[in-house]
Amino acid sequence: MNKLLQITIFSLLFIIGCENFFGDRNDSGDPYAYDMLLYDLEQDLALSSKQISDSKDFLRNGRDFFPDNASLWKLASYLQQNLTQEQKERLLSPPEDLISEEITEENDYHHKRLRHHHRMDQFIRSILSADQLSDYNEMVTYKKDALDEVYNDLKAGSQTKKEAYREMMGVMEWFRAAMDKLLTDDQKSLLEEMHKQKDDHWRKSKGGYGKHAKNHEKMKQEMYDVLGMSAEQISTLESLEASFKSSLELLHDNFVNGVVDYTPEEYILSVGSIIDSFHEDKITIFDTVQLEIIEIHRAIARRFMKHSRWGHKGR
Repeated sequence: MNKLLQITIFSLLFIIGCENFFGDRNDSGDPYAYDMLLYDLEQDLALSSKQISDSKDFLRNGRDFFPDNASLWKLASYLQQNLTQEQKERLLSPPEDLISEEITEENDYHHKRLRHHHRMDQFIRSILSADQLSDYNEMVTYKKDALDEVYNDLKAGSQTKKEAYREMMGVMEWFRAAMDKLLTDDQKSLLEEMHKQKDDHWRKSKGGYGKHAKNHEKMKQEMYDVLGMSAEQISTLESLEASFKSSLELLHDNFVNGVVDYTPEEYILSVGSIIDSFHEDKITIFDTVQLEIIEIHRAIARRFMKHSRWGHKGR
């Protein structure tokens, strides 16, 4: 759809009093972000009227977890059962409006490593010394060039989505470690406080939290319940995730503390090896249906975050 026409339609929705899918704004959710998500799905997948109506209900059922993407698990399960194969293929294909920064932040989100140095550029520059600023500029340039290359390869079809996500996560993990090596402890504290303030402001502006939004155990349980995971599956997954996190943190700490002196390329390759091992083991935990629900959840979460966190549309 023409971008100007999209903007016009979105603007009209709000100007006419937001006669949206969910009615008036309330304390437990953000109807605007849900509206925009459903609008995206309706337009891209040609949803039937029943699919739209049912999707509204499943989003309502997840509101207790807003603004976390755990609010989308029930919808993902519904879509897995009710989309046609053609609709699923369109949903899981890389979007035409793909933006590399969005994918890197999505990876941050899904791996619970929310330290968005790349979203705090102006503030970071204000607290750096002249020498630090020179190093920082080189790091930012390398990160941008590396992400653009992966992004272009993905768009061109010369890289699979799995390969692209692995590469992008490697770049972001390197950048995160390089930032921790660059900054002093005082600067890190300032940055963490600024990030917390920005995140709190964002959440308040989006209508606050659902009652389970800060309860990580309940958010995990929502995924387990929707996927119908057995106790053995849950135990194996949690063990793998702990090992994965530990491996990334060991690599990070060794780099920051000078135990290893990796180039960016070497660091990215090391992250890739950790990710490959993790995913090879993780994929054996789930059955085919569970894996498809997970993929659909990730696809709709990216769309939801576009409207709720990144704010490119729907404001």
